Amino acid sequence: MPHLRPTAIRQHLRASALLLALVPAAATLTSCGFDYPTDRVNTIAGGENNRDHSVDALGIRVLATEKGEGRLIGALANNLDDAASLDTVTSPDGRFQAAEFEPVEVEGRAGVNLTNEPVIALSGDFTAGQVLAVELTFSTGETASLNVPVVKACFQYTDVPTPEAEESPAEGESDTQGEAADAAAEEEVDAAEQDEAGHDEAGHDEEGGDATFNCADEAPSPESAH
Repeated sequence: MPHLRPTAIRQHLRASALLLALVPAAATLTSCGFDYPTDRVNTIAGGENNRDHSVDALGIRVLATEKGEGRLIGALANNLDDAASLDTVTSPDGRFQAAEFEPVEVEGRAGVNLTNEPVIALSGDFTAGQVLAVELTFSTGETASLNVPVVKACFQYTDVPTPEAEESPAEGESDTQGEAADAAAEEEVDAAEQDEAGHDEAGHDEEGGDATFNCADEAPSPESAH
């Protein structure tokens, strides 16, 4: 009967120990497949998402119409059976203020598109292309904190209603004041016509104003197209 040398016995024991160590490790690795990226929530949006609370804030953006003026857009999705509402929109660093608005109610297990009424108008120190820190406080007592991109009213945003300043004459305003206002407006038109040639030479013959808010002739191509 052949006998193993001591050296061979030690090598055999080491190989057996290594095999036993690898078996549990392999079992552990096979149990790591419960959180595949394809199983995770994936919301394709140009805005910011927050799913940490009872009401999800999805695709939140600030649509700016000019420097320092705009509105909040995006969507809210209520995960509760009972209704909840968006009560306040605030800036933690004081860069903007939100105009007064009625709480935006979201029915239980339903959603609301903030692109529709009511308009939540914002004003402050911001312009298109920037990012604003925004806090959304709900009737549940929860506050969602987001870093929200500021976009301009181009391409897919051209049909979104924007806040308009409404000015009404004070009570008792005389007709002469109205006539004076009309005359001033006519003078402004005349001045604009006289300066038109100068503006054209300066390169403002198309859209004019703040170039930040001018729209390109074509929508940008998706990244995959490059």
